Amino acid sequence: MPSFCVDGILNDKPVGFFTASDTPYGKTYGNWTVEWWRWILGIPKRINPVVDMSGKYSTMNQLNRDVLFLAGKLAEKGKSLPERSCKVSGQKAILVPVINCEANPLENPELKSYKDIEQRAKSDEDTIVSYHCHVDGKAVPVHRVRSDPLIFEVRLVEDNLFSVQGGLTHASADGYWTFLKPLPRGEHTISFQGSCEMGRLHSGAIYKVHIE
Repeated sequence: MPSFCVDGILNDKPVGFFTASDTPYGKTYGNWTVEWWRWILGIPKRINPVVDMSGKYSTMNQLNRDVLFLAGKLAEKGKSLPERSCKVSGQKAILVPVINCEANPLENPELKSYKDIEQRAKSDEDTIVSYHCHVDGKAVPVHRVRSDPLIFEVRLVEDNLFSVQGGLTHASADGYWTFLKPLPRGEHTISFQGSCEMGRLHSGAIYKVHIE
């Protein structure tokens, strides 16, 4: 595994970020990753930010006043990344899913117990071989964070990303994330990419973000 980046520089000033032990806005880092999964799995595939190429769905169901969620792409063999644009009203923190995974019985019926679910999420994330995130071309830290709690409830919409039966289920998640503190007003580029299954599949995205 590559080592974590130490810091980032934005216009000669450090890029602010939360560490895995922080509690941004009163929640643990792992709590926020659970909220990210509930957000992304609750949006129909046809308008889901994961499959959006331009960014027009970037703010879909973004109701939190403190944090903006970004999205990568579904892991695939191709290394090309979607290039998206979005506006952020006010100075929000930004949670970046550099590369992540979750497991639940609706997607994987062979998972019969909570232990099975936890282990599948962890073992899938253990296949990650690269991960990085840059803000305006400068590297910023990436942290591995498991969901908090390890098992959480989530509802998949019927038209979901994984084309499985929707409904309420239990899941576990693991991933590499960057959690940026609010960026200065203006234009910024956030790019992130990772590869899993020992480098066979790739995920990530490039965002042109306008902070208002």
